[in-house]
Amino acid sequence: MKNKTFIESVKCAIKGLIYTVRTEKNYKYYIIIALVFLVINIVLKIELYGYIFYIVTAIGVFATECTNTAIEHACNKITMDKDSDIKLIKDISAGSVLFWGCAFFIIEFIFIGKALI
Repeated sequence: MKNKTFIESVKCAIKGLIYTVRTEKNYKYYIIIALVFLVINIVLKIELYGYIFYIVTAIGVFATECTNTAIEHACNKITMDKDSDIKLIKDISAGSVLFWGCAFFIIEFIFIGKALI
């Protein structure tokens, strides 16, 4: 089912984001963590390029979590039974979120540490 217009595509994407925010508890945690670090960055007056890294890594976490959610749903459509291959696919997908999360925290600690020194 292909969207006919760009606006329809954007509407579908927004629906997907809303679904992910409503149903994925980890996504809610990521939003809270990102907001906490944003406040810390503002209070510590982090340099402009610190915000650029913040935006890129936070969006990386959010985007890969959306992809991870989509992969999990696709796998669940294939089978809900215990399947080692499906588990591996889900674990690998979750690993991509973990990488982005680690990058986010490392970058934040570097900029916060630099601001506190």
